[in-house]
Amino acid sequence: MEKVFSALADGNRRKIIECLYEKDSTLLELTEKFPISFQAISKHIRILENAEIVLKEKKGKYRILSLNRKALRPTLKWISYYSNFWNESFDKLEEQIGNQN
Repeated sequence: MEKVFSALADGNRRKIIECLYEKDSTLLELTEKFPISFQAISKHIRILENAEIVLKEKKGKYRILSLNRKALRPTLKWISYYSNFWNESFDKLEEQIGNQN
């Protein structure tokens, strides 16, 4: 989970994830959507691959990048747990404040 959170810390990598959520792409196709260099996108892809968020599959002469949604599940589960905790805490606080009036 640490690698996933580290990978998600960068805005460009989050945007890459958004792009791959919509459609599998080649590295060149992704590069066209960003105002940064091919080398920078390639570095971000390596980090996402290392976190197992992005998968690369060779199809003919192209390497197709796709989103590995399974890699995000433990992170989403962890975030959901704490989101529920905070929502319940705020509900209790709101209830306490309402009881004082």
